[in-house]
Amino acid sequence: MVRESTVTAAEIARIADVGPAAVSNWRRRYPEFPTPVGGTAGSPQFLLSEVVNWLEEHGRSVRITPADGVWRAMEAMRDPGRPGAILAAVGFRLLGEELPHRLAGVVGGSAVLPSALGADIDDLGARYGAAEAFEALLHRWTEAHARHAEVTVPPVAQLMCALLAPADGEALATVLDPACGTGGLLLRAAERGATSLLGQDIDPDLAEVASIRLRLHGCPNVTVEPGDSLLRDTHSTTRVRGVVCNPPSGQQDWGRAELAYDTRWTYGLPPKGEPELAWLQHALAHLDPGGCAVLAMSPSVATRPSGRRIRAELVRRGVLRAVVALPSGSPRTPGIHLWVAEPAQESVQPGNILFVDAESLFVSNPEQPGSAVKWDAVHAEVTSLWHRFRAGEEPDTDFASSVPVTGLLGNDVDVTPARHVRIFLGTAIDPGSLAEERVEWLRSLNGLLDALPAVREPAASQTGAAEADASAVVSLDDLIRSGALRQWRGSAARGPTDKDLARVPLLSLDDGLSRAGPSGHTYVAETERIREADVLVFAAAPESARPAERREYGAAAGQGVTVLRPERAFLDPWFLAGAMSADTGIGRSLTSTGSTSRRTRLDTGRIFVPVRSPEEQRAIGRALQDIARFQESLTVAVDQGRHVARQLAHALAAGLVDPIDDRWR
Repeated sequence: MVRESTVTAAEIARIADVGPAAVSNWRRRYPEFPTPVGGTAGSPQFLLSEVVNWLEEHGRSVRITPADGVWRAMEAMRDPGRPGAILAAVGFRLLGEELPHRLAGVVGGSAVLPSALGADIDDLGARYGAAEAFEALLHRWTEAHARHAEVTVPPVAQLMCALLAPADGEALATVLDPACGTGGLLLRAAERGATSLLGQDIDPDLAEVASIRLRLHGCPNVTVEPGDSLLRDTHSTTRVRGVVCNPPSGQQDWGRAELAYDTRWTYGLPPKGEPELAWLQHALAHLDPGGCAVLAMSPSVATRPSGRRIRAELVRRGVLRAVVALPSGSPRTPGIHLWVAEPAQESVQPGNILFVDAESLFVSNPEQPGSAVKWDAVHAEVTSLWHRFRAGEEPDTDFASSVPVTGLLGNDVDVTPARHVRIFLGTAIDPGSLAEERVEWLRSLNGLLDALPAVREPAASQTGAAEADASAVVSLDDLIRSGALRQWRGSAARGPTDKDLARVPLLSLDDGLSRAGPSGHTYVAETERIREADVLVFAAAPESARPAERREYGAAAGQGVTVLRPERAFLDPWFLAGAMSADTGIGRSLTSTGSTSRRTRLDTGRIFVPVRSPEEQRAIGRALQDIARFQESLTVAVDQGRHVARQLAHALAAGLVDPIDDRWR
């Protein structure tokens, strides 16, 4: 028997395109809001059908993609004891392969997937491409089962693989991840040119998922094995040039008793409470001379007394090369340190260690949860510092320092970046520069006063014909037929199947929604690529329409991205995007209530924009541009204000400045 689909409050927020707080408010304010049918008090579950009905009855937008439908069917038939098995089974379906014997019988109690679910999976793969379809379902799975697998968020994974790159700039041939989970780190390594990928995970289903994921993305040489890498290392004889790893957190027993005499503990037998140092030495044991390992570590590893002797040995022998503290403004990246290590070289004297405290520079923005950290800036700064450090240059910024090994071999051997960076940060604070920053921030606030466009009520209509003209609308379909507008949909990433294909940036659905710029690449002929004045629509939702940004010019549109190219003599792009995305819902008001809940592609026949002359369109478009610039300036002012406040607080706490307070005199 298949259970009816349920959703959590977080999933309701995504479906309705609102924040989590809005769902909590609805539950309090509306007695008729659906009641929970399961879950816990802290994470209740609701029937999906009841939620959709309530949203539509209250005029709320509903975004349920084809991937959502498949995901609900998967969740309804999963084995609670093996949540990853259903995802692996779906992956084999997308690969066009039979279920292996290991999975047969555990997926809904059957040897095969139900025919209806199989057909939906095939349709999803045909619509988006097998790799993109699997990524969409994997994203849902990781949201629902966050505690079941260590997932390294893409920006952190990209940075780790960038730090892994050899100093000579060549791509690594082989990369190993001994705790690969769903394969995110190995996938990023492949994107940077790694041709052979090795992985292992203690969960056999996740090992299967990682292998399937990499194969779907066209990775040519993949070997992912099940098993505990510390206790049963399936790659024990393999040596590689690069290891990336996000070790499992909270390990109570990593096998110290069984491994007391293991040859991997070159720098000391890790105490029971130091599993991360066991994983680090495991990674080092797999490196060739000249290789490099990058591990995501808990900040406590840098200071715990039980690990002091091993930290001292890593520092003394020149193995630990850098420690990077990443910003913790995002709830998905709560305080991560990246440790960069290289095998000891007896003929080389240990040098300095690079410490980078990105937390002290990049401030989060609570208005944009999940995308608050400026990862592109973090990536550029950290990789630049690392490459210059390896070339023998000293850091020239206030958030990094190069510390001699001898300065670290104290009683505690604390390798927390903040401890070593902020020693030098205090001397760089100048009260005069703080005052200048404060004045500059106030100036930016004053500049906001005149940034919004002036508006007035439309002139009163003089005739009935004028009133008819004022309310006239035209569908996107008609604009396309008339030649005033062109439309095409993006496609999944493709490999270099033809030598004439060019490698170009790929703007994925997530890239566009987060406005982070293209993060992937694809191979295409000289066909449609995004350019200035194009309007982009994401997930077939008219309300997401916006003009393309400069960083997106020249990129190919990915799966789920629709490109509208207006003929500018007849149709202004800012006017078009504003009419489609306005809260008044000009196009959506003419759409039947039920159609928006099952959108799979932009329905141009049901989306309408007002009929205005080209001159009027351009005037409205310029005003909309002013509003967009105002919003950008507002974000800059907020970030600038937070930076000034942070600097002032640090200067006061460090005793570098005194407050001027005449209120009590």
